[in-house]
Amino acid sequence: MIIDTHFIQRGRFGRLSEAVARFPHRIGIGLAEDTGLIIKEGKLCEVIGSGMVIVFDPGKLTHNNIAILKDTTPLTMTNLIVHVLSAGDRYDIESRSVKVLPAVKSSL
Repeated sequence: MIIDTHFIQRGRFGRLSEAVARFPHRIGIGLAEDTGLIIKEGKLCEVIGSGMVIVFDPGKLTHNNIAILKDTTPLTMTNLIVHVLSAGDRYDIESRSVKVLPAVKSSL
């Protein structure tokens, strides 16, 4: 895994997506402020805190031009899977699957 903190506040989407492009066998985890992951048995993650966790899964990338990039050249990737998770949601690193809390209808 590649973990980046203060992910949302500091706008690190590009940095973490480039990291998983360079290392596509890794999962990228972006942690917002006041947010974390509890990892059990080395594979089962549960989101805690008041913010979001962004998961970058490069397992199904079909295009990645990282190998031919020159400095300051934009990165191109297709089919990068991105999950946005919040407190109580779970991610299984081994199966790359997500289990989210049930949606609640708004009373508005």
